[in-house]
Amino acid sequence: MAGLSLASLLREFPDITLEKVELLTRSVQSKEKGVYSIPTLVSGDKKLSGFYLTKKSIREFLETL
Repeated sequence: MAGLSLASLLREFPDITLEKVELLTRSVQSKEKGVYSIPTLVSGDKKLSGFYLTKKSIREFLETL
């Protein structure tokens, strides 16, 4: 669900580049970025994570970048 919302919102934020990291196969890289759950969005020190991310919460996160 978060992936679909993020994909549609990224059209509105053309300056933002998305990098997907597979948590299970790249666990070291995920831990270095402080990612312990799916889904999690990370930009620098900012993180948004939760069991269910709404389109509104994702939009608000992107607007802070």
